[in-house]
Amino acid sequence: MRVTITDKDVINLNTFMLLHSKKAKKQKLISTYAIPFEFLLVGIIIDGIAKTVPILTITAIVASILWLIFYPKFYNRLLLKHLKIAKNIENSSVLMNFEIDDGVIKFYNKEKPKPSEIFQLDSVNRVIKSEDNYFIAFKEGHHIVLPINEETTALMGKIKEHFRYGDIEKIKLNS
Repeated sequence: MRVTITDKDVINLNTFMLLHSKKAKKQKLISTYAIPFEFLLVGIIIDGIAKTVPILTITAIVASILWLIFYPKFYNRLLLKHLKIAKNIENSSVLMNFEIDDGVIKFYNKEKPKPSEIFQLDSVNRVIKSEDNYFIAFKEGHHIVLPINEETTALMGKIKEHFRYGDIEKIKLNS
């Protein structure tokens, strides 16, 4: 099947990667909560080694509280900046081939797919549907974006038959 990937599809993929990918969610969680915990841990350890009044522990508690208050605001500003950059791409359109057969997914734009354009159907980790696109996420960290139409919806049904991790997730891209 031939699909046309437009600049809007690429923008939606970039938005998805920044807001809804597992790596983005994990990074936000670690940055928001693990770093204040490290502040506390270092403060307690240094105070324990130095055998002083718990000045560093109190300082670490204050730093952790400030981090939990101000970092999410900073992170949201940073995310908005990256979303603005992601949306600032030139108009383009690429005709791609998308095939599912013999337990593999092929997504390529030449006559014959390269090895890096062939994915095992068993390695599909998530299938996500937004208003305009399907996103296929693989265990290796690769993602494919497809526009929603009758053909791609039928192919998503084929993928869903082999998919072990639940149903197709539905998301709303806040773009």
